Amino acid sequence: MATQLEISEEKLLERAELLKVLGHPERLEIVLLTLDREMCVKELVKVLKISQPKVSQHVGLMKELGILSFRKEGTKVLYRTSSEIVRELVSVLF
Repeated sequence: MATQLEISEEKLLERAELLKVLGHPERLEIVLLTLDREMCVKELVKVLKISQPKVSQHVGLMKELGILSFRKEGTKVLYRTSSEIVRELVSVLF
């Protein structure tokens, strides 16, 4: 493990932002749902029972931070948890 002196301020800010994003229960659930399979927004809406715009907002933020990756299949966009550090965090939490 790195000492505090070895960690750049940029890295600290990155990790703090990651934890802040994962601190929201709906986003954390999206991560859990997409750990081992791909899901589209429509499927996430159905499982989470929240609005499509809200799911899209969560997914967009996590995509921007590199937590989720996506691929297109026809008109469908499928999302999956792709960040290795997020996978490690989830394994520690659950």
